Amino acid sequence: MANFVPQVSASTPAQMIALAVGVNAALRGDTANIGRVTCAAGETSVTVKDKRCRAGRLAMLIPLDAAAASAVWWLSEMTRDSMTFSFVAAPGECSFGWALIGDGGQ
Repeated sequence: MANFVPQVSASTPAQMIALAVGVNAALRGDTANIGRVTCAAGETSVTVKDKRCRAGRLAMLIPLDAAAASAVWWLSEMTRDSMTFSFVAAPGECSFGWALIGDGGQ
């Protein structure tokens, strides 16, 4: 997985290589915009706290077990540093993967 490239004013060979590695990783889809979240039994929503969350981004849940696969959910809130998914009915204890898509622009 690629790392962030430091924002410095010097155009050194090391800086150019780091930039190329970062760009190539992003073009391959290695953008590290995923995570996992567990919903406790009886909960009707789950909140993910992550610095990459912000208004304008799209988010999705990926069911990782049978209980998660039967859940009906929607993205009920997206703010800076967190997002909340709500469920029509509490799905019981289950696990999801999540992914963020987009640049946060409206």
